[in-house]
Amino acid sequence: MKKPNSQIHTDTENSISIRRLNRRLNLRANRHVVCMILLGLFLVVGFGNACDHSSPLVPLDTVNLASTVTYDVQVNFCAPPPQPQKMYLKTVIVLDHSGSNAQNYKMASDGSGAPDISSGNLIISPLYATDPKGLTRYGTPTNSGTLLNYLNNLSPNDPADPTRFFALVDFNSSANTYPAGSTGFTSNIADFYNHVYTDAGAAQGGAPNDSGGTSYLAALTAAYNIVANDVKNAKACAALAPTAAPTPSCPKPGVIAASSYVVVFMSDGSPIINIAGVGTNSSGNIVITGPIVLTKESTTDILGQVGSIVNLQADDKYVASVNFFTIYYYSPGNVDTSGQTILAQMAKAGSGLAYNALSGSNIDYNQFQPPQKVLQYSLSDIFVTNANAVWWTDGKFHQDSDGDGLPDDIETAWGSDPQNPSTDGNGVSDLVKYQLNKGAACVKKNVKGICQDPVTNYTTGLCSGVKYTNVGGKIKFASSDPSGLNDCEKILLNDQAGIGAPDSNQDSIPDWLEFINNVPFQSGTTPAVTTVNQDGYTTYQKIKTSLPVSTPLNILLNLVPAVYNLAPATSPGTQSCYNLNVSNFPALSSSNKVRVDVIMKSNLVKDSYLYKVGFKAFGTGNSSVIFNDWNDPLEITNKTWSSWP
Repeated sequence: MKKPNSQIHTDTENSISIRRLNRRLNLRANRHVVCMILLGLFLVVGFGNACDHSSPLVPLDTVNLASTVTYDVQVNFCAPPPQPQKMYLKTVIVLDHSGSNAQNYKMASDGSGAPDISSGNLIISPLYATDPKGLTRYGTPTNSGTLLNYLNNLSPNDPADPTRFFALVDFNSSANTYPAGSTGFTSNIADFYNHVYTDAGAAQGGAPNDSGGTSYLAALTAAYNIVANDVKNAKACAALAPTAAPTPSCPKPGVIAASSYVVVFMSDGSPIINIAGVGTNSSGNIVITGPIVLTKESTTDILGQVGSIVNLQADDKYVASVNFFTIYYYSPGNVDTSGQTILAQMAKAGSGLAYNALSGSNIDYNQFQPPQKVLQYSLSDIFVTNANAVWWTDGKFHQDSDGDGLPDDIETAWGSDPQNPSTDGNGVSDLVKYQLNKGAACVKKNVKGICQDPVTNYTTGLCSGVKYTNVGGKIKFASSDPSGLNDCEKILLNDQAGIGAPDSNQDSIPDWLEFINNVPFQSGTTPAVTTVNQDGYTTYQKIKTSLPVSTPLNILLNLVPAVYNLAPATSPGTQSCYNLNVSNFPALSSSNKVRVDVIMKSNLVKDSYLYKVGFKAFGTGNSSVIFNDWNDPLEITNKTWSSWP
């Protein structure tokens, strides 16, 4: 039977194959097991791979599973309704401060941006100035839509979760930025407004400080560094533990956030950095001293730098979009067609628009904003497993009364308490300690057979930075996600980078389910959906369908995989809702708790997902259990579900 490559697909023909598979598993123990899942009318789970670091397979006797009891599980749930995406909008405002703003020469009629010397003289006058008072670039606090008015009317950010950020680049022959050093953005809108107000010269009742040439490359390099440094800061922020202290540059530590970047680039002409053949006479007047030669920056270099800024959106985990807008402003009758053309090319290369503005006109900054996107989550995967029974390396299904992943009989033999997930109360589960100690025997036990070896105090050791509570001498470390491993346990298991993520290696299998099956889950490890087990079947496939990971399937007689039937359900409005029925679910008694892990992914942000985990017991005498949606009042009262983030 052909193995599908994707994780979830629909295929009517596969329903027939599942029935045939179950018959083969019951009739021929030496046949390989393949499990298919139905989605919609038929959901098919693609086969992943087991990790090559799992425990080695050892020769085992044939195990007859004919007496295994199976139950039915039903899960009814809906994805969140579509809603406007929370937008982190970061705007870089780039303003030309070359000398032509204050006074300019009369230009030649060929549109090259060169001076008109047809009369034999160079005519320089404030009459040709493009923006002597800064009204086009800055406006005033009362002129609707202009930069100062726009900033003055913005609501302050929420300090705990700011969504609007700004940076300023002033350029002539060189470039200066605010915040200084091209380090990034500020979310303090009032502070940014005050800086721009001063920059405009409005605070002194004067005009902007304009002089020198027009270096587009200096301005674009500064803009690139601002955005690149911000992306770097976002990555560093996401890598922090969620318990880290927030800062202005990292208001939400441990959270991945994608930003939309907008660059608004204003200039009054060509990127001319030098004009040869012009000087001053003894009276201080500007005169022609030789052939007029303009030194312009290369259009190719300029567009290449715009492309570098736009290409930052390739890191779509942290960059939702980049848009580049340009504004060419000019004085009447004195048009630099060459500069106007370059600015239009820059906007096109930056997936933005080019605008033209007559000197003194108002520019509406409300138009420089990307459209609102709708954020929608859909089902990526779902796992239904037994929280009180585990497959062990002997090929048998064992009771795990305390749900710590370590079978009762193994705990008894080892010296831990099968009714207590952390026997010594130090906040670390017995299975974690068993794995760290490689199952080494306890040296000293009390009369009840419970280990009395020295207790490791992790609160002052490796986990000293993790928050915890101490109730009656029992330590409980904080958990940044509900997958099943607390933050201290992730540190001990070398998964510091995975703190705050229920799926550290992003293979769509929750960390806890991989850990209890002795499969590497840590950030950076090989996803379990890409490597095949020694018996030809994947770890993903086995975990999904409640099959033993470390045991060759051909030695297990009468083995029946759990079968998932997932169908769309009637939904309120535009929500996506589902009904899942799992049959052949293995359990040792009706007191066993069922664990359900639901993973939903975003349509807009890469690696952004919602995670839900729920627990319920079948109950005495029941052969089935029903989970309803996490918004169901009774499920809320019973605290059935936990959510992340």
